[in-house]
Amino acid sequence: MQRLLKLKKVLKASDLSSLAENFRAIKASVAKLRNLTAEEVTTLEKNGNRCEDWNRVLVEPNFDPARVQRSVFMGDVRLPAFYGTLLLPGDVSFPTGIYDSLVHNCIVENALVYKVSMLSNVLVRSSAVVHNVGTLVSSGKINFMIGSTMSVGNEMGGRELFVFPDITMDLVEAQLFHKAESDVQQSFEEQLKNFREEISLPFGVVGKGAVVSNTNIVRNSWIGAHARVEGAAKIRNTIILSSLEESTHIYDSVIIENSDLQMGVKVHTGAEVQRSVLMSRSKVGCKAIVKSSIVAPCCHIEEGEVNSSYMGPLTQMHHHSLLIAALWPDGCGNLGYGANVGSNHTGRMPDQEIMPGQGMFFGLGVNVKFPANYRESPFTLIASGVTTMPQRVKFPFSLIRSGDPQLMGVPARLNEILPAWNYARNAYALDRNIYKYAQRGKGAVPNSYFSLYGAETVHYAFDAYCRLQVNQVQDVYTKEHIDGLGENFLRERVRQKALKTYGEYLERYVLDQMIALVENDASLALQPPRELRRLLSGDLNREVSRVVPMPATFDELVKRYRTLEKEWFDGVAHGLDKDIARGKEIFDDYESAHPIDKNFAEWEKNRFEESVKRLSAVLKNLG
Repeated sequence: MQRLLKLKKVLKASDLSSLAENFRAIKASVAKLRNLTAEEVTTLEKNGNRCEDWNRVLVEPNFDPARVQRSVFMGDVRLPAFYGTLLLPGDVSFPTGIYDSLVHNCIVENALVYKVSMLSNVLVRSSAVVHNVGTLVSSGKINFMIGSTMSVGNEMGGRELFVFPDITMDLVEAQLFHKAESDVQQSFEEQLKNFREEISLPFGVVGKGAVVSNTNIVRNSWIGAHARVEGAAKIRNTIILSSLEESTHIYDSVIIENSDLQMGVKVHTGAEVQRSVLMSRSKVGCKAIVKSSIVAPCCHIEEGEVNSSYMGPLTQMHHHSLLIAALWPDGCGNLGYGANVGSNHTGRMPDQEIMPGQGMFFGLGVNVKFPANYRESPFTLIASGVTTMPQRVKFPFSLIRSGDPQLMGVPARLNEILPAWNYARNAYALDRNIYKYAQRGKGAVPNSYFSLYGAETVHYAFDAYCRLQVNQVQDVYTKEHIDGLGENFLRERVRQKALKTYGEYLERYVLDQMIALVENDASLALQPPRELRRLLSGDLNREVSRVVPMPATFDELVKRYRTLEKEWFDGVAHGLDKDIARGKEIFDDYESAHPIDKNFAEWEKNRFEESVKRLSAVLKNLG
């Protein structure tokens, strides 16, 4: 039932309902329209215009025939009282009106239609510009992908979901990972069917203030208000949501077919989008290809290919790389140049898939064999050039690197895993990513995506910490000894370091939760921390607190937390200093040519100072 309520809420809030209602009101409004006068027809024909039947052209009072020149009209056409000017691309001011165009069965408001080979069955809203376009036409009823099905992950089916222009991450994940009862599923489909019937139009739309320029083909599409389409090759069966505050931009040889684009999307420079949904503020460019996929908010895809995937928010692909059959709901990841995350074909059928973890980084030239499940390994890094076997890995913050074929008793195919390495050795990268996520995702992605201490990540880290406890110590471990290692081996010295790091990660989390308790009720500080931890909410928090060493007093607890915060801050600074030191050994002018990211440095400094102020305030309140 929860998903039905979410769907109802999303559909009710959709701009499409009001836009469709406006279209029907405009089409039905004929009271203020009139036929052309004989004098107006004479002027129109003198200006090089032709029409098979001028009686089917209706105009508003104060219609100025001088604003219509060298054009052909067919079928039922409605024209406004053109006035004012609009800007063509290049900021060239031009009077509104219709010039050098063929117009068939259209409603044109106070807009500019200039050099359009065919404009057919389209509503052109006020202040829109349609300039130098081949064909902008519509035929039959257009449903804009509402209620269409899409398979992500397994290309052979099994994870079908219903899509529509305003779909949210919640509704995607509910359909992918939580199969509904038959009656709920039927109601879900029925709601979408009714919405499709409500929205379906026999016309295409160019919204208020939109620009469609230097474009070859636009067919059966809805161009939202203030969208800009410049130099596109083809747009077909597509809806482009847009607004003045978050305009959507499509430009330079782009092909978009059978797709839905949400607010603030950018598709550019030869990119191709087929049968996909691009959520708000996502970017696809530089000949990238997106097919049969859902791309969550604030993702950037350039030069790569995404196929049959759900790419979670804030994921980046800036180079030639491949992502096929991926279920990546938590996103925040990155694919380096040449990353081949697409071995879903076993030689029989393309029926395998991958589930990366949040914040996962696939290094240069990696080859990832399917099936693979890394969801329980958030913020994990696969080093450059590594080939991974089909596997399930359950260790957050890990580094997976090439193995040692000379290692006795370990199969040569196994890579080496270093659990918790990213947290222990790569604090700079982790915190800088959190900073970037917060900047890019502001207003579009929930804040829960910007934390290393999300509930799931803490759960996975605690689980990993428990599984690293062994009854028999040995030099090397595999999945036969420790569950969750996948097709990787683990050295004993690495296990010891991982236990220490996971312990400190969990300690930092629990102490933060306990300090928050005292912030809400200062009297709790009088209790010994061992007693105070029992007040933590949730089974997970209480379980984790049992493995965390507790100071004798709350004052000591605060001091210990401050120490952990300072160590993390120093770790971030050390990561940057290490990069600078290495760079200076290689380039004489490294420092001058590689300025520090001052915005991030300031953000990190402020974060630490706010933490110190918080702790000082807590101790001060205790007297």
